[in-house]
Amino acid sequence: MKQTILFLLFMLAGQFTKAQYSFSGTIMDKEKKPLPGVQVMLSANDSLFAAALTNEKGRFVMDELPRGEYSLQISYPGFTSLEEKRIIQRNIQAVFILMEERNIQLDDFTVTADRREIVKRTATGELFYLSDKAKNSGDPYRALREIPRLIVNEALQSVKMEDGSFPLVLIDGKAVNSGITPIDPKEIESVEVIDVVGARYLRTGAKNILNLKLKKKRAPYQFFQTATRHDIPLRNSFGVVYFEVGNSKYSLYGRGAGDITYNDDGESETRQKDTGYFKQSAGKLRDNDREALGELLFKWSITDKDYLAAHIYGKWNNKKSETAGNGRYETAKTQDFHYTSLNPNEASILTSSLYYRHDFSENKMLETTLAYNKNGDNNTGERHEAYPDRMYNNLYEYKNNRSSASLNVDYSWEWNNVNSLNIGSATDFVNDRIDKVSENVPVFHHRAWNEYLYASFGSKAGNLLYMASAGLEGIWLKAGDASNRYIKPRASLSGTYNFNKHHSTRINYTLTNQSPNVGQLNPYNTSTDSLVITRGNPGLLPEQTHRLEASHTFNKKGFYITPSASYTVSTDIIQPSGYSENGIFVNTYRNTGHLKTLSMGGSVNYRLKNGLGNIYMGAMHNTDYFSGLSPKESVSLYGGIWIYYKKWIFGGDVTWRNYEYTPISRIRQLTPSYSQFQVNYNFTKDFYVAVALPYFIGKLSTETTTQSGTYNSYLLKRMTDMSAHPWVLLRYTFRRNSKEKIKLDNVVKSKEEGISLSF
Repeated sequence: MKQTILFLLFMLAGQFTKAQYSFSGTIMDKEKKPLPGVQVMLSANDSLFAAALTNEKGRFVMDELPRGEYSLQISYPGFTSLEEKRIIQRNIQAVFILMEERNIQLDDFTVTADRREIVKRTATGELFYLSDKAKNSGDPYRALREIPRLIVNEALQSVKMEDGSFPLVLIDGKAVNSGITPIDPKEIESVEVIDVVGARYLRTGAKNILNLKLKKKRAPYQFFQTATRHDIPLRNSFGVVYFEVGNSKYSLYGRGAGDITYNDDGESETRQKDTGYFKQSAGKLRDNDREALGELLFKWSITDKDYLAAHIYGKWNNKKSETAGNGRYETAKTQDFHYTSLNPNEASILTSSLYYRHDFSENKMLETTLAYNKNGDNNTGERHEAYPDRMYNNLYEYKNNRSSASLNVDYSWEWNNVNSLNIGSATDFVNDRIDKVSENVPVFHHRAWNEYLYASFGSKAGNLLYMASAGLEGIWLKAGDASNRYIKPRASLSGTYNFNKHHSTRINYTLTNQSPNVGQLNPYNTSTDSLVITRGNPGLLPEQTHRLEASHTFNKKGFYITPSASYTVSTDIIQPSGYSENGIFVNTYRNTGHLKTLSMGGSVNYRLKNGLGNIYMGAMHNTDYFSGLSPKESVSLYGGIWIYYKKWIFGGDVTWRNYEYTPISRIRQLTPSYSQFQVNYNFTKDFYVAVALPYFIGKLSTETTTQSGTYNSYLLKRMTDMSAHPWVLLRYTFRRNSKEKIKLDNVVKSKEEGISLSF
């Protein structure tokens, strides 16, 4: 069947090949002196199609343009802008003379093009363009700070959405692992933020997608970067090295990193109550963690239309968690006790991938990715409680292994500047082996075969941009003695109406499913608490989510404002379920949940003039409607300010949500989940130092209350070391001839997160 589909795709590709042309020229002033840095843009059907900047000789070139009529715009600060129609049906070379603007009186003003103000709406998101200042910053993360939808920290090399979630990162529409870091910001042609995820990526669980589109030129180069960060006093330290060497034919990219967490301390208070007993305790927490990873990516440009990439990635982690404290246990009599616990965990991931891409033309391509993963996880837990007249000892030990393989085939095609088609399939196989060696119980086997077919189409009708996407997923799995087979749909629909260049409205709908993870399926106990059993449920089915969202976007003079509302309905939710059995609380999972959530709020982002920084803030009110329960309300707030002054960067961010709910529990965030003030000093654009004060508002603290039948519990956690302790970072980057690198940035990505019994 797949061979037939591929044959038809190849046949289709040959039917729609069009002639393509180049448009080039020279731009000068009236004295015939060349003007470098002039912005040249070609638009078709009210949408930006191509853009370029003139070089030091005033020259520009745009290649591979389809035949058609275009709107040409040429703009340069201090000179009169030029706008005209151009019909391109052959290769064109032209000369343009720009005239200086005349300022006669103070009331006169000049309007010049600011690339930061250009926001192109698409059916599923927005397309942004970096300013010349950002492109020349030398750091892709520093450049991405200009994008109003993103919260970027260049020192930590993190990119988040305004709500704190992490987007799926693509390079030229291809999934990547760490592809942002090696990119020279001069190569970034546009930045696309996608809010409505199509069927191809719905199964990843991504809420948003960040797609960096690079220049198409493929012209030996070198890239090297190293960084180190340390907390004061010592808590967390890491070091990392990146490199990439090659030419326009071959290249090798690599990364090595090490991370250590030393004596990350916290405090806890616990109360548990049920029929016949009351137990309370208070103690200390301590985590120690070591992690190392390495990866290599080989890229080969076989021909101008064929690309091959081979990728290998390995990660090792060793974590140890300890607790100790004192408490009181009340039944018919009252007893004091002392407790200790130890939870060491060692995990490893090894994954390899092979990627092939064939370009039928500039806008038609076929991609194939083959991957294999091998993972291991050794997990031990032990707890000791000493009472005046007895000892309680509990121990568990797991040795877990996972092997998995996947094959993805994807065909994409764009035509007439506004139409796009994407068809593909994904095949995955997972084999998990969970061996509880501390007990004489059978090995728990979990095997799953997943077949996913999807298609997506996008186009335009006047000012309306729309996208329709659908997928069908078949899953065959066996979890212990339980077997399940099911077919689940996925869908994504979106419509965006552009009123003008400042206002647009979007309405979108998504349908997706989420399968249970192996930790939720594992039938064996993973708790050492004398009064609690924690285990999964092998009979769990996927949960399904419907989401309807509406938003309006306004951008003008540096402001980017987005009010939004969403309504989410989730069925067959995999949610915590608890009950008491012989004085023991059993905590497990069931598909009994039905949840409706209404969210309303918005965000405001203001970019200061001349690229001097930005200010942003947002708020969201959420109401959760669980079956049979009263509505549960919560509020999310976030904000930040960043100022750039000469070689200095000053700024900070805060994120806080007051409550999170399940049907049987509530988590209260006593302090912001994230707060940090930071200062960067750039010795050069390639070498800088950063000093930050995380959790400056207060140490990270949460309280969790649980109520199920007659059982209730309370847990207070204060992470002592996640408080106002500074850290220092140094980062150095070296680039040479980056314009000649292969534009196939880390197209191979490991999707494997490893096997874990954590819920």
